[in-house]
Amino acid sequence: MNHVDAATTYLAPMRTASPCAVPEPPTTRRPAQVSAARTARTAAKTIGLVEAMKRVRLGELAPEVTLAETSLERRIRAHLERAAVRVTLTDNRYTMISVRRVPRERRYEVRLHHMFAEADPVITRALARYIADNDRDASRVLGDFIDGNHAAVRGKNRRAPGALMITTGDTHDLRAIYDDLNARYFADRIEAAITWGPRTGRPRRRNSIKMGSYSVEDRVIRIHRSLDREFVPRYFVEWIVFHEMLHQVHDIKVKNGRREFHSKAFLADEASFEHYRQARAWERRHLDALLTY
Repeated sequence: MNHVDAATTYLAPMRTASPCAVPEPPTTRRPAQVSAARTARTAAKTIGLVEAMKRVRLGELAPEVTLAETSLERRIRAHLERAAVRVTLTDNRYTMISVRRVPRERRYEVRLHHMFAEADPVITRALARYIADNDRDASRVLGDFIDGNHAAVRGKNRRAPGALMITTGDTHDLRAIYDDLNARYFADRIEAAITWGPRTGRPRRRNSIKMGSYSVEDRVIRIHRSLDREFVPRYFVEWIVFHEMLHQVHDIKVKNGRREFHSKAFLADEASFEHYRQARAWERRHLDALLTY
């Protein structure tokens, strides 16, 4: 992406001088010097913001984070018509952008990696288009921006998953479910991205369905779109998400030459889910409806 600095044109005020006086040229800075200074300021702000976010995780107040979030909200909202935007900056190494849309209220709750805190107008415009309309061109612009700023991501030695993820479905909000489960059962120790699987074509009856999956390498949880329907209760979606989160707790062991994905310890932990029996009973009763999607 090319970035062009706007040149400033000005007229110096006239002053009385002797005929022999030679006016001194205004002090100017070369474009490279301006760019280097801007880069240094941005780097310093980023470092300060990351340190402030660490204090927030420890339960301390950090006005720098609030100011950065408010500033980014204002810059994104400038490209939207009558919409409310709530930005939360994160240091998440797996999900760079997460959007929760509330269309009826024209409200958007967005989690953005802190690399966006000092984003220029081109990027904030792309954010607005992606947040409101899931615009494909904006998605590509943001993807390029993320690739170019990947050094800002902790754990960058790990291969990054898909950077842009929409967690809000037509009925269920995966981000809210994941956050709630992470706090209740895992003391917020699970670090993974979560997203709905791709939409399919016309409804049809399937022979089987993989309701959830977990990628060990990318740390990405994907939930089948069949679960994002009004007749599917939240506790059932929670059970599926809980199951996939457990895969980050339990290593895959090899037993008799075969990989064991669900050990006895895994199954025992899964049974600790509050609505475990209820969810399994609901699945047996509604499996046919889940297979038709």
